[in-house]
Amino acid sequence: MPDRAFGRRAVLEGAAIGGIGSLLGAGDVAGGIERRTRRTTASALERHTPAASEVSVVPGSTLLFELEAPVGFDPGDVEWGGEGETGGGGTPLATDYEYAAGVPATFRTFDSPGTHRVTAMYGANESTAWTVHVDPDGARPPEIDLRSEPGDGERVGVDVPVTFTAESSARDGTLERLVWVEGQNMTVPDVTDLEGETDSATLVREPPGWTSAGYPTSAIAVSETGVLSDAASVDGPEIRPPLAVRIVETNDPVLAGERLEVVAEVENVGDTMMIGDPTQELEFVVGEDPEVVGARTVAVDWPETERVSFAFETYPVDHDDRFPVRVVGADDADERTVEVVARDGSDPGTGVDVTIVRTNAPVRAGEPLEVVAEVATAGTEQVSREVTLVVGHDPETVDSTTVALEAGERETVRLGYRTYPAAQTTEFPVVVDAGDGSDERSVRVWGTAD
Repeated sequence: MPDRAFGRRAVLEGAAIGGIGSLLGAGDVAGGIERRTRRTTASALERHTPAASEVSVVPGSTLLFELEAPVGFDPGDVEWGGEGETGGGGTPLATDYEYAAGVPATFRTFDSPGTHRVTAMYGANESTAWTVHVDPDGARPPEIDLRSEPGDGERVGVDVPVTFTAESSARDGTLERLVWVEGQNMTVPDVTDLEGETDSATLVREPPGWTSAGYPTSAIAVSETGVLSDAASVDGPEIRPPLAVRIVETNDPVLAGERLEVVAEVENVGDTMMIGDPTQELEFVVGEDPEVVGARTVAVDWPETERVSFAFETYPVDHDDRFPVRVVGADDADERTVEVVARDGSDPGTGVDVTIVRTNAPVRAGEPLEVVAEVATAGTEQVSREVTLVVGHDPETVDSTTVALEAGERETVRLGYRTYPAAQTTEFPVVVDAGDGSDERSVRVWGTAD
């Protein structure tokens, strides 16, 4: 039986494993772990709640029966018998409560007046029992009020802690403890000790766990005689599924005064169990002194991705400028630095870059000099350029060729000429020029007399 019970709890805990983790994690049963370590195991079955062998309660009461944990106890080991309806009153799974509290336990509901008996047996020889008198003059159940912060109807992100607060009061006797219940699968994330006639307890969920799946949270107060309050339940806030934002494309560099375009990718990185509305507003923010220049509303279901475009007209500045652009959502943001080029006659969409790759220098005077260069587009449009080879301190064009490149393409060109058969060794510059892009290198020609 313990293995089967543990298997069910493991399935429930793993029911919503995803981007935000499981709906119920081991860290949520800290109260149960504390209770388990502070109770010493008993050599025989000993009553703990109620501690007395006889109790008197009003009709319709639900009671918690607990034993001190016997040596070698595992949840599900104790066999419960006797009268009373098992469970009732919004009580959790008894075996799950045993895991959380670390002790044998059962819940029984008694509707009919009279005398009833509840028994517990561990192994072949150990047993104990309670006598329950159901009478209109018996002990009444505690009362409880439960609220959450943020509350029902509010909408928050997954990084916002959800705090549940329960206020309990005993109408007869004193309070013993508070049982927290995940209201969909009826599991127990925590058990909190109470004392006195009135007391309060809190449960903090961070991340919000089952709340993000729309599951309610319940709390049940238990008196010293084991009588349970009615279960108080709240839904808590709506948890907004998180959207990840990534800028994937821009059309910069652009000329000052022209339209800058930015494309962002928005991905729902939540969880299959998250049922909150995935709608978010994304803001388009530009500049060192941030200014919101646009906004878009998106609704991306899990696990989908959507592309969103933003644009604005740049200022007609008279100098080149670089500044950040950001796409900002409720849960995430991304930033990229873009470039705006002043209107000086050049066009950043049609520019080229030129790089001299190698030459065959030094050469003997009168022999051919060859220059190899790479021409690449520096902008976003198709270009056509005449590429010239210019040599000497008194520049002279000695060779030329034409290139036609698509955006993002590059081409290798070979230019050259036959050097003059000078007697002296000389060193001079060679330039490969494509109009709006060029590169220069110094070469040596050995003289015929050397």
